[in-house]
Amino acid sequence: MKNKIIDSIKSLQSHKKQHFLLAVSGGIDSMVMLDFFNRNSNLADISVCYVNHNYHSDSEKMNVLVSTYCNDNNIPYIESSIDSSKIKSNIEAQFREKRYFELIKVCKKVNADYVVTAHHANDQIETILMKILNSSSFSSMRGIQSLNNNIFRPMLSITKDQIIEYAKKNKVIYIPDPTNEDTALTRNFLRKKVIPLLENIKPNLYKPFKDFQNKTNDVEDLLSFTTNEFIKSDDISLSQDIYYINKKRFLSLPFLLRISIIKKILSNKVEFYFSKNLLVELSAFLEKEVIGSEKMINNAKILIDRDYILLTEKLDVISIYREVKAGEVVENDEFSFYWDYDKRPKHFLKDPTFEYVDAERFNNKLVVRNVDNDDVFSPLGLSGTKKVSQYLTDQKVSAFEKSKIIAICNEKDIVWVAGKQISNNYKLTKNSKLIAKLNFFRK
Repeated sequence: MKNKIIDSIKSLQSHKKQHFLLAVSGGIDSMVMLDFFNRNSNLADISVCYVNHNYHSDSEKMNVLVSTYCNDNNIPYIESSIDSSKIKSNIEAQFREKRYFELIKVCKKVNADYVVTAHHANDQIETILMKILNSSSFSSMRGIQSLNNNIFRPMLSITKDQIIEYAKKNKVIYIPDPTNEDTALTRNFLRKKVIPLLENIKPNLYKPFKDFQNKTNDVEDLLSFTTNEFIKSDDISLSQDIYYINKKRFLSLPFLLRISIIKKILSNKVEFYFSKNLLVELSAFLEKEVIGSEKMINNAKILIDRDYILLTEKLDVISIYREVKAGEVVENDEFSFYWDYDKRPKHFLKDPTFEYVDAERFNNKLVVRNVDNDDVFSPLGLSGTKKVSQYLTDQKVSAFEKSKIIAICNEKDIVWVAGKQISNNYKLTKNSKLIAKLNFFRK
């Protein structure tokens, strides 16, 4: 047992002695962990946190047991408390979430390097079975990880029998958690009713489950590698906070890999998670491949375009309506616009940020505004009028980009779909006497 825990600590690859905050409940698993680290103080400096769930009659007894052990052995002890009065359903999950919240808070308070829990090999069996029953994600099928951010579990290679043996040999005092007998809770039902039957068929049941975890970890590593390779490839690019993903290539990938790519992109700032319902909805959305369709996925948007899958977290479209006089500059976080009267150019610039137009009908001001769905204009070089939205579609402008397109107008008449095309009505001719130079720069 000692060697397995030492090997686990070595996996942290730290050259300094670590400070562990031990999460101790007073049950056999965590009391054995506490006793082990107390007897092997050379392995780590320790503090102890008891999280009182205020859920069963023995809560205070367990608190006294843990605090007494710590006081007798000069171990820093912190008690934290959870308000359980409002927890009526999904009890296990809610307690776990609140417990870890408290532990991480205390960990920061005492400047510990890791929160350390007493999860063991048998817990791993229960967890993997629960993940399968809940149709959890493939990543979740890996079960409990030895290291997850600053949560460290050094006893995952140790069986319950080894823990019981240690407790007997070293006369570790503990209090059985009464909630462990409640088979209405899924984990307890598996532990009491299902796993013993499986152990009749397969002794040392933890071994095939450990093998299962190793294999799922290998597949997860392969998935991560393939995801990173795709993101680094020419099949994906980033422009103005929008990811452009080669649609043909992306949709040819296995669904699991597609989800991994989306998750990787959207986890740039905060870890992104898919719910089971969202995965089903996203699968159906991608399967239809309807051009122009879009879907919200948490705080991001995914859109199917002609040649690309577009993905962005920047959803807000800045509403713009501004009258701009000649020589005046209008600027925001998205773009800058400037115009003034000018001479006829000797050479026209091949630069979409500049345009020269006939300003004969200008009233010394132009209007800068968002494009409306019903806007029409007369694109230069084409006969008649066309809806701006249809013109942009013909030019293969994505829906995301369309939402950001700006119209430069002479009162209600569109002079320039900024950065795209001017109107026939304002093109320069040999008879143009009053000329304006327009400059629109997208940041």
